[in-house]
Amino acid sequence: MEKNVGIWLDNEKAYIITLVNGNEHVEKIESNVETRVRFKGETKSYSRLGGMFINPQKKKTKRKNHQLKEYFNSILKRTRDANGIYIFGPADAKKNLKKVYQREKSFTNKLKGVESSDRLTENQMVARVKKVFKVA
Repeated sequence: MEKNVGIWLDNEKAYIITLVNGNEHVEKIESNVETRVRFKGETKSYSRLGGMFINPQKKKTKRKNHQLKEYFNSILKRTRDANGIYIFGPADAKKNLKKVYQREKSFTNKLKGVESSDRLTENQMVARVKKVFKVA
């Protein structure tokens, strides 16, 4: 049984298009990555906590990186049994996901390609994945 997977993603959501014997299944995953966290009393570049001012950027960056890691690991778990993987999307998230796949030894020869694309409808995503894996 040949199972191929196409993944369209950005930092907000991912669509996993699974092709098994010519049948497709589309699954949507929300990332839960916080785009903007604002603290009470915060100005443009500093936060006020008590009587001191601090720059919370390091904490925000670590939180975002941790959330992205969880997001990519959830995608990785859902595609573990795929024979071929194709990644596409508009943002840099696809490049970061490619790095996650390259670190995993079980995915060494499964990655078929990484390409840029704009926002697509679900039908356009399915058609593109079918074209990459040449499924009628």
